[in-house]
Order: sequence, then structure tokens, then C-alpha cells
Amino acid sequence: MLAKALFLYMASAFVGASEVALYWGQNSAFDPDPTSTAFSGGGGQERLSTYCNSTSVDIVLVSFINEIPNLYATFSDYCVPTTSDSLYCPQIGEDIKYCQSKGKKVMLSLGGPYGAYSFSSEAEGSEFATTLWNMFGGGSTDEERPFNDAVVDGFNFDIEHGAETGYVALAEGLKSYFATVSKKYYLGAAPQCPYPDATLNQLLTSVALDYSFIQFYNKSCSLGPNFNWNSWATYAANVSPNKDIQLFLGLPGSEAAAPGYTPSATVNKYLSGIHCGPNFGGFAIMGASSAWSNVDSNGDNYAVQLKNLLNEADPCTSSSSAAFASSSSSSSSSSATFASSSSSSSSSSSSSSSVTSASASASASSASASSASASSASSPSSSATSTKLSTAATTSDVLSSSSFYGNVSSSAVPSASE
Repeated sequence: MLAKALFLYMASAFVGASEVALYWGQNSAFDPDPTSTAFSGGGGQERLSTYCNSTSVDIVLVSFINEIPNLYATFSDYCVPTTSDSLYCPQIGEDIKYCQSKGKKVMLSLGGPYGAYSFSSEAEGSEFATTLWNMFGGGSTDEERPFNDAVVDGFNFDIEHGAETGYVALAEGLKSYFATVSKKYYLGAAPQCPYPDATLNQLLTSVALDYSFIQFYNKSCSLGPNFNWNSWATYAANVSPNKDIQLFLGLPGSEAAAPGYTPSATVNKYLSGIHCGPNFGGFAIMGASSAWSNVDSNGDNYAVQLKNLLNEADPCTSSSSAAFASSSSSSSSSSATFASSSSSSSSSSSSSSSVTSASASASASSASASSASASSASSPSSSATSTKLSTAATTSDVLSSSSFYGNVSSSAVPSASE
């Protein structure tokens, strides 16, 4: 009887999801003012492995591939140029494997707030799936693999402007490759919080995604009187092809990262009303360096603060989850509205007509890229034109964006703490 009672108690009381996802690759502590300590790496972003040493981080979003289908990247200061004028990023590859050894999932983010990314057709999106799979996933190719034999755990769609053409085909193409190997891969999307999202609606309603890292900042639906979490909970329950999709509350890592920063004490007031929802996944922090520079009186950075909120949240019960589901289903935002988003968003894919070649300030210690194949690779034959990873958009593009998306320093990168 005692064992049965204990089982029933454990079944009725559980802790909600408690994962923290962290964006890395954009130096969110960067300040374009050259007199600032955050300029040129002072107090800025460290190498990826540094953040994976934290038990408060569960998912790392390496960001961004912000030129599609041309494959330009904004994390180029952690790469070196090659004789073929593409980028080779062995340190990132090394750190990806280190992070995975620590139990972290590492996903590659596509898009971002600036950059020329778009597809001219569904076929082009499908073709790009082969390119991504061969260069970053479990495929093999004669093309260069920027991260050597490191294989990411999935891809995240952070599409913030332009038309929706090609992204569903890209996601479905990736999922078809995922099905050919035993390794578990993940797909995510990072919509902005207005419901429905203007540029990711087709993807969110057509593809069974694992994660949605919703940007609850810099918009009227951020934490505040118009916080619209229930709209997204309704989407997860009634519209998403994956009824188990995990929704993450996306927040800036500090005031410097982006408008809409919310102190952890205030976040906690909102957490109590949402963390028992069946689709709540945790927090997504926009900017590793900003989160690490945001330290409270206990010496805890923002990632630790948010992880502590999750770990210390009141246990959920079956009745509290049911109550949340009932609240979500009665939300004034209908799921039908979500599914009818306009696909005629204006495309800004021509906003960046020129990009720089590989960063001249990067170390030239490696002159040619390795073409190592992933160890568990299947080997699709790519019909795409050979594509190579190149450097970020021009410095002027970087500096004209918000500080969260400032460029990373080209100064020496600290060693991994292993």
C-alpha cells in the first residue's frame, strides 16, 4: 500500500520542464563605442566551450548563418580563412564536441535580424537542405566542413524578415535526412512573440518542430500587461503538428543585449503562471556574453538565475496542468487566426548586396580546410552548386544593428576550460 501511495504521489506531482537554451556567436555584450570596455572583446564573448562548462545551460544555439543560400556566417572571428576563400572553424568544431560530451545539445541557427536570406523557390529550399546536411550534419561530401567532423544536433530557424518561400521545404528536406541515421536530430524555430508570426507561420503550422524559442522582448507582447503566452500555448495544443513541441520563453541576457530585458525576480512572477503548462520548455537567453556579464548580488549570472527559477519552481500536479490547459484553450486568440497568416511579407533579401571575404584579422594558422566526413554519415549526392561558409556581413551592417547583434572580437580567444 505504501509503495502504491508513493507511486500515485509521484505521478500527480512533478517538476515542470527546466531547460535553458543559450544563443552563442553574437557578442551581445559588445558595444560599438570604442571607449567602452565591451569594445573589441573587453568583457565580451568567450569561446563556446566556456559556456558549456555551466550546468545552467542545456541547449546552445550557434548563431547565425545569416546569408542564405550563400552561407555567410556571423561567428567568423572564431574561424580562419582558407586558400579557397571560405572559412574554416576548427575551434568551434572542437567546442561543439566538447559541449556534446557535457550533455548539451548544439543547434545551428539560420537567419537572424539582418543579412540577405531568402529562397527563390521551394526547390531551392529543398536543395539547401542537402548543403546543410553535408556541411554541418551527418552527411559527407567533398566540400569543406567548416567544423571538421563535428556534427550539430539540429537546426534552428530564426527567420525575421522576407518571404516564407522555401523554409518548409528546407525543414522537410532536413527531416528526411534525419530519418536515415540513428542519431537524434532536432528542429526549432524562433518566432517573435506577436501571434501569429509574420515570417515563420508556414513552418510553425506545417512542420513537426521540437522547439519554439519565442522572442518575448522588444514587442508589446513581451513580459507585461500584454504578455501573450497563452496564445502560443493554444498554438502548441491545437495547431502545431507536434503536440509535444516545447515552448521557450526567450529573453535578452541583459539590458545591453536588447530592449525588453526583465530582471529574474520579475520573470519569476510570470513563471508561476506558465511553467506547469504541458508545452513549457524553459528559457532561451539571447546572448551568452550578456548573460555572463549580468551578475546579481549572489554572484550568479543571468543563466544561473533563470535556471534557479526553474529548479525552485513549485512542483506541478496533474490538476495544475489541466487547469493551465483549460486556461489556454479559452484564450481569446484563436488557432484559426494563427493558421491564416499572410505569406506576402515583403522580402528584404536584397538588403545586403555585398559581403566581405574571410576576416583579415582572423588567425591564418590553417591555410586549407579539412574535408573530414561525419563519423555516422550517410552520403547524399548534392545537386547544389558547391557552397562554402564565408565571413559575416560588412562591419557597417554589424554596427548599424542593435548591440545584441554586435560583431565578436577578433582578439585572441581564451583556451577552453576542460
